[in-house]
Amino acid sequence: MIDDIDDLKASAVTRVVLCSGKVYFDLLKARREVKADSVAIVRLEQLYPFPSDEYEAILRKYSNAHEIVWCQEEPQNQGSWYQIRHRLQSKLGPLDELLYAGRAGAAAPATGISALHEQQQKNLVTAALQGVPPEETARQTMRLPAAAQTRTGS
Repeated sequence: MIDDIDDLKASAVTRVVLCSGKVYFDLLKARREVKADSVAIVRLEQLYPFPSDEYEAILRKYSNAHEIVWCQEEPQNQGSWYQIRHRLQSKLGPLDELLYAGRAGAAAPATGISALHEQQQKNLVTAALQGVPPEETARQTMRLPAAAQTRTGS
């Protein structure tokens, strides 16, 4: 896990966006443009074995963040979401929500239309950073109930 590179006040962070790959750069650019200092962007670049201890440390560091978002640019059924969501969920407390921000499931990895791809990318970045997705991505963002356990150290 690679923690946020900007100088954010950890106690002011209310949302943690986890991602992997190049979507990180789109998220970082957009966050800086809108000055969303309450959003930390954390890269998860090792999916297996899952870095449970590092993930728990991130959750402890951003203890006021109760929205944990997995953001991916791949369609929902083709990226890492289905492989790791149970691991992300397992460390959350009863007040926390796990959210998905990304493209809806699809048979193809890309739309094949550049303008549509760019609009979808913009929408998923907005959904990840702002929490309330634009209407076009509402079906792509889902809330999952929090685990019954509390965070360690919170």
